[in-house]
Amino acid sequence: MPKCKYCGSNITKFDKDICPICGAKNPFGGDDSQTVDITETIDTINQKDDKKIECKQKSRLIRGFLCMFLGIFGIDDLYLGIKKRFLIRLCVSAVCYVILVAIFYFVFKDNVVLMLLLPFLIIFAIYFVIGIVLLFIKNQKDSNGVFLR
Repeated sequence: MPKCKYCGSNITKFDKDICPICGAKNPFGGDDSQTVDITETIDTINQKDDKKIECKQKSRLIRGFLCMFLGIFGIDDLYLGIKKRFLIRLCVSAVCYVILVAIFYFVFKDNVVLMLLLPFLIIFAIYFVIGIVLLFIKNQKDSNGVFLR
């Protein structure tokens, strides 16, 4: 905040003609024009853009096969570098497996192998179909925003 050159009290920049405290004329003294340079250059390239340029383009075919065979563990998202989605898919698969085991526990009480294997095969089949679908989707991106080849 500017100060009056006569009484030293804080005044606003709108009180440039007369000081409201002491009544002196021209309390700022001299030139008080304050300008801001609006023609500064803005740096538009950030680190994320540089990272996109340096990374290697990943394959849609590899992602599809990873989803078909290891999709139950979310490995295809880990391949793309999407770690949050990898962890979410891993947790969702584990919860679905536990729920299916609990359901099949009441159906196959005597056969423990079938009770544990059948839920795994069901989830595996679902991700196998999702992997086949991912092979035919064209505009897929990895974690850096680069399209898959």
